[in-house]
Amino acid sequence: MFFLAGMDKKYEPIEPPISCHCSFCGVNREWVLYKETELASLFFITIWRFTPDYLLVCGSCQYPMKLPRELGKQLALDSSEITAKQDELASLVAEHQKVNITTNRES
Repeated sequence: MFFLAGMDKKYEPIEPPISCHCSFCGVNREWVLYKETELASLFFITIWRFTPDYLLVCGSCQYPMKLPRELGKQLALDSSEITAKQDELASLVAEHQKVNITTNRES
């Protein structure tokens, strides 16, 4: 008996992008929100979709930042919220990068 199973990730961009500063590449750039879904398949047919994660990705250096699942879900359901929460998202990015840059320099 022969089974063909696999795992795959699917990325869906959610518009509109936000504009904020990236500390890794040092550029003010657009960041795009992506919905990342992991899929399990059997004989090339999707049999299971895992709970999605939401990522903000820098348009310049492709640095990814994982968002809290509830915030990502809220933004995905109502994309007009992305523009309304741009300042909140920019501060989350800045805080996340500040922690990671400090951690990487100490290592």
